[in-house]
Amino acid sequence: MLKPSELELLADKIAKKLHNLNDELLSVAEVARMLDKSEGAVKKMCYRGLLPHRKQQKSYYFSKNEITEYLLTKQ
Repeated sequence: MLKPSELELLADKIAKKLHNLNDELLSVAEVARMLDKSEGAVKKMCYRGLLPHRKQQKSYYFSKNEITEYLLTKQ
């Protein structure tokens, strides 16, 4: 039998996995529109480590869930 704290932890892990299943990849242009910034400003934010992203070769990839979380938590 699971303890309540173990059950909560398991429920959180399942919720995160389900959340990730509904995620989308966004382009620099899409993120720029979401943030009301230029594409250059978005790339600069990535370079400075201010924006969650992945970079492969010369392309930037953004998780819609991570960008939404960023928008909700920034001040």
